[in-house]
Amino acid sequence: MGGVMRLRGVVRARVGRPAMVAMVAVAALVLAGCEKPDASHVTSPSALALIGTTEGAVSYAPEGMPSPPVAAPEGWEFDLGNVRFAKLENDAPALQVVTQVKSRPGAALELWVGGTEGELLRWSGGSTREYNGVVCFMLRLEDDGEALQLHGEPYSFTMTFRDAATGAAVVSDTIEIAGFAPGLDDAAPGEDSGVARDLLGCPRSVI
Repeated sequence: MGGVMRLRGVVRARVGRPAMVAMVAVAALVLAGCEKPDASHVTSPSALALIGTTEGAVSYAPEGMPSPPVAAPEGWEFDLGNVRFAKLENDAPALQVVTQVKSRPGAALELWVGGTEGELLRWSGGSTREYNGVVCFMLRLEDDGEALQLHGEPYSFTMTFRDAATGAAVVSDTIEIAGFAPGLDDAAPGEDSGVARDLLGCPRSVI
């Protein structure tokens, strides 16, 4: 009788082990779901709230020039704040932009990166909503074997809001990009490159 009871105990243990493994797997999935996603792969929530999108049209080595500084009109407030060379959470090189904006509806966002030898990048897109607060986003400087061609330091960053109807600058400012530019040896971005196309989320240490 005792042998039979021990055998039944072994059977119970063997039946219970798969269930325990499944429970551990489910618990791991639940814990993973509670972790915040890597900001390197998440678009900027503040940029999305400001202009309704985080993907724009990008031109590399663009023609033309950015707007000169334009003071904020009534109903707007704008402090370009800080732009620096930084890294995404996955250590990929990027530009980090932290700014303060109070906006009115209907203006398109335009971003320029330039050097002493000319303009390197123009990004444009979206349409402003009423917004009042900090806007923080990252621009990826390399992607899939391509990289922004950095030359002519020091580098400048211009952020402009343009009237959608007239194209005139509503407010604009330019500052020098802080930090050390990364050494990027990849090929120049092609027409459909992912370099600086998305306004990505800032690292959690920033926000």
